[in-house]
Amino acid sequence: MNDASAPRRELNRQAGSVLGILGVCLLLAIVVIVLAAKVHHLNAQAAKNADAQKQPATATPGVPQAQAPGQGQPSVPPDKSRAEFLQLQAQLDKAKSQQADLQSQLDKAKAQSAGLQSQLDAAKSQSADLQTQLDTSKAQSTDLQAQIGQAATASAQLRAQLDQAKAQAADEESRLQKTEGELARIQPALLRARRLPITAVFEKIHGGPFEVVSAPRGFTLHIVNLYLEPLVVDITIAGPDGAHTQTGTIDGGATLNVVKLAAGEKVIVASEGYDSVTLTVQ
Repeated sequence: MNDASAPRRELNRQAGSVLGILGVCLLLAIVVIVLAAKVHHLNAQAAKNADAQKQPATATPGVPQAQAPGQGQPSVPPDKSRAEFLQLQAQLDKAKSQQADLQSQLDKAKAQSAGLQSQLDAAKSQSADLQTQLDTSKAQSTDLQAQIGQAATASAQLRAQLDQAKAQAADEESRLQKTEGELARIQPALLRARRLPITAVFEKIHGGPFEVVSAPRGFTLHIVNLYLEPLVVDITIAGPDGAHTQTGTIDGGATLNVVKLAAGEKVIVASEGYDSVTLTVQ
């Protein structure tokens, strides 16, 4: 904006100079007119004097000649009129020369004024372009400010959600700790609850009366259901010759016998919902 106002100030100064030159030209024109009028008057006076000198003298000697009308003043000598004429002519020529010089300066000032006017128009165009860019920048700045405001609002909302999530996480952590405490407290009970509700006892079976005395026939496993409800069990017997599984149901308080077991065999008793029990025949 300062660059655009500088040519305008220069144009104003140039316009003032042009007006000054115009004033001087007007004054010189007035001086020229006055001098021209005086020169014309002197020329007319000189011509009149010349005509008066050419007329014959008709007056009687010793008698004063009557003055012509309008000739109350004595005539101006021709030499004096010529000198005044030359002086006025010189002043007129000088004034004309000054007027021509001032006219040249005026033309030059007008040319400079036209150049400054062109520069001023270019500056105005540039100023209008800069104003348009400034308006565009202001609009973009307003849009960015609105986006920043929206982002700040969204950030505040996310922060609130984060704080809420942290509070929920802390609450869940507290509940988890409480649950873990409860689990630690009831873990023994759960372990007891998963323990298979049976008792198992091996009985060594000896030979009959017709067999060799004290020759063992094997072992029998007595499995007693400690609950009052029936219990379905899977019994797996694993020995040197392989493993086989049998399924049986033990009524509440009843006993299931597994016979003909050999020493060293493994007996695994399992039931759904409980931990299995592994026994070694001995």
